[in-house]
Amino acid sequence: MGIPTVTIPTSEFVGLARDTVRSEGAAEAPFAVIPHPVAGIGDADLRAKVDSLFPQILSAATAWKPASTELAPQKQPYPADVFKVTGTVADVNKMFMSRKWSIGLPIYPPTPERLAEMLKGTSRNPDEILGQVPPRMATLTVELVAVHAAMAGCKPEYMPVLLAIVEALLEPKANWLGVNTSTGTLGLMIVINGPVVKELGIGSGQGAAGKANHPNSSMGYAVNLVAAIVGGSRPPDGDKSTFGGPQDFVPWIFGENEDRLPKGWPPYHVDRGFKRTDSVVSVLGIYPPVDLTDHWSRTVQENLSAWASLATPRINAGGVCRPPMALTPYFVVLGPEHAQMAARAGWGKDQFRKAFWEEVRQPISWYPKPCIDYIKEVPEYKLAFEKAYGLPFSGETLLPVTAKPELIHIVIGGGSGRHSHFFTPFYETVPVSKLVKE
Repeated sequence: MGIPTVTIPTSEFVGLARDTVRSEGAAEAPFAVIPHPVAGIGDADLRAKVDSLFPQILSAATAWKPASTELAPQKQPYPADVFKVTGTVADVNKMFMSRKWSIGLPIYPPTPERLAEMLKGTSRNPDEILGQVPPRMATLTVELVAVHAAMAGCKPEYMPVLLAIVEALLEPKANWLGVNTSTGTLGLMIVINGPVVKELGIGSGQGAAGKANHPNSSMGYAVNLVAAIVGGSRPPDGDKSTFGGPQDFVPWIFGENEDRLPKGWPPYHVDRGFKRTDSVVSVLGIYPPVDLTDHWSRTVQENLSAWASLATPRINAGGVCRPPMALTPYFVVLGPEHAQMAARAGWGKDQFRKAFWEEVRQPISWYPKPCIDYIKEVPEYKLAFEKAYGLPFSGETLLPVTAKPELIHIVIGGGSGRHSHFFTPFYETVPVSKLVKE
């Protein structure tokens, strides 16, 4: 358009900035790089960094010219390249690691024979394009999903579930880009409902999201391989997670324990508008969950008091400092024993949801002071806060987890034991559900 623009990344984010430019279809763009960090360093240091940046901005805006306006030729997404390797499986793994085609755990070599077997699990054409995987925005085909499923050790019959998962993640409102690139310790929560849970033996009871559940583990691993290899979400440039965690290898993936649903409580996919006989996957970008260990409560009211000491937006202070988070669903994964406690009191799911929302609150004064000061000092932000929560902004206002009870999503997960989990969503991410199709 002929309008000079300058992108200002911090020094830690230059690699991601370059990848983003290319993924948006430009060969190059001018950067003015500010030394990292810029947050939490004090006004004087911040002003000094900003002042020193101005000569770069001026030069980039008035004198910069691209060395090239042509992107490097892009390979067609289908078919995948075939190449020969001589050596052992260990040699293949070593080569894949050196080429950044794996993420640190062993893989099965994706031979043409193994790929052909994997594609038997779906009726969809291998050249079908599913979308572009962030942050690199590389094209994902059915064939490439099968390649990574083979690498992860999936069985062919897992393919319809895997395809539903990646299609859900490719929806913009899933914000897979943010999950794949944020500095937060982020991962995915994947909930599976319906007949497919028992048909494939997906873990939904004792230890559902943990070890020894082959469908869960292999499918989760395949999804993260797609993110890292097709999408380029690898540290230190694509994935900018400050610390990372085990969810970088396998997400929180489990089936809802529909056998332990209290009487009258619908399963999660029915809450989402599907039929009980449908097989459905639901995905959400999340922070690591907090475990509610409540061995003492004998009534649902006592259990809610235990939740009140744990499940607040304080877990993610950004939820308070960013009013849109008030409109983002939070997940309560109730262990069957805690769910039955509510059922014994005659409570339905909606009654528990509303009571949870009413009980689980903390005063605004508990939250980080810089965040509170900022909201106080910027009238537009204070107005946005009060509009989002529907509450006045004052130190003693009791702040709920979300703006309304309907944003508390409830799933029954796991087996025996008096534990439940609370999942805080990533900023501006909402659950996306997809029907599993053959």
